Amino acid sequence: MARASTMAGRMGLKNIQARSMFTGGMPPGGRLPGFWLSAPNIVPVFRKGQHDKVPVEAFSIDCRPYQPGTWNEAELFDRMRSTYDTFGVVRLTNTGLTEAKEMHRYARAVVKKQMKYEGGANPREGIIENVFEVGAPNDAWLHYHHEMAYNQHSMKNLAFCSIKATPGKGDTYLSENMSVTDSLMQTDLGRKLRDKGVCYIRCLTDREAYEGMGWQQGASVYNHWQLSFGVETPEEAERVARECGLDVEWCEDPLKPESKRYMKTKLTISAFEYCPSVGRNVLYSSIADHNMWFDTWKGVHDVPPAKRPLQMTFGDGTPFTLEELQQWVSLYDEGGIRVQWETGDIVAFCNYRYAHGRPAFTLHKWEERQIGVVLGEKFQRQGTIEQKW
Repeated sequence: MARASTMAGRMGLKNIQARSMFTGGMPPGGRLPGFWLSAPNIVPVFRKGQHDKVPVEAFSIDCRPYQPGTWNEAELFDRMRSTYDTFGVVRLTNTGLTEAKEMHRYARAVVKKQMKYEGGANPREGIIENVFEVGAPNDAWLHYHHEMAYNQHSMKNLAFCSIKATPGKGDTYLSENMSVTDSLMQTDLGRKLRDKGVCYIRCLTDREAYEGMGWQQGASVYNHWQLSFGVETPEEAERVARECGLDVEWCEDPLKPESKRYMKTKLTISAFEYCPSVGRNVLYSSIADHNMWFDTWKGVHDVPPAKRPLQMTFGDGTPFTLEELQQWVSLYDEGGIRVQWETGDIVAFCNYRYAHGRPAFTLHKWEERQIGVVLGEKFQRQGTIEQKW
């Protein structure tokens, strides 16, 4: 099939009626998913050119010299912490590990404290205690984002553990956020984000109204409030949501009007956050919380954008233009770093200093990919400090 124009994806062509596959701008280690009635508004590339913003080798540790349970394992942990302090990220390779429990123990050398997953957007299920599934379909682009930026609290760091991997399929990308912040602040968009902040609106469905139906079944469902907040009643959900700093409204489900337990949350907050480890303000928002998050999301991509579960505006309620959203994505792409997975790999990184995401990918029936997520220490967001730009 002829290669579709990258320009077509980037210019947001919305009204293409014939079925076509859009493959322009495909990042390595992923693909542009599916057959679409119209092109997604924005085609991310995750990394521009062939070079990583920070060389992966600089923060990688080959674990073959280190044997579990021996004195040199303590040396490995020290080296992990030193690398993390220097780069804000550390990667372990050639670990020989295959079990989530063992990977979790190594990740804890850097991710020392863990938060409870309350108020999270993605529908994460537990693999083992304190290790979660990614909670997203393979054929969706996961735009660059900082974990749980849409709550009044977030997490300092996190780790990914490669439990099952197929080389070249489903690579994760990090974006080095300090350079992205510097570039953004040279633009009108950066100054508007600084002055106006952002408003996050999330709409969560009622599990009882969609029994047996989810995105895995092709339904137009993203996440239920029961799973997001780890509760069973609206009263409990509202209490936990308010503890997350969210305003709450119970509405009629726009796609299932008989359901009146459609939970709408709202938060207006800074688009930036002060990072203590580097002593400066850094970008802490992305279009991952915009309705474009679902342009390639199974089931939900067919929902009209205005009715999708995530909405995002400037803090004063004004919408982003398509050009602003494209610029935002492009700047994150400039900071891109490709992390190629092998079974047993572990990557721990600072949630302030790096955004993360991945392109879509396809697995054959005999191929596997499973990434466990270890969530780091909770912190209350403070926004920016005026003198720290």
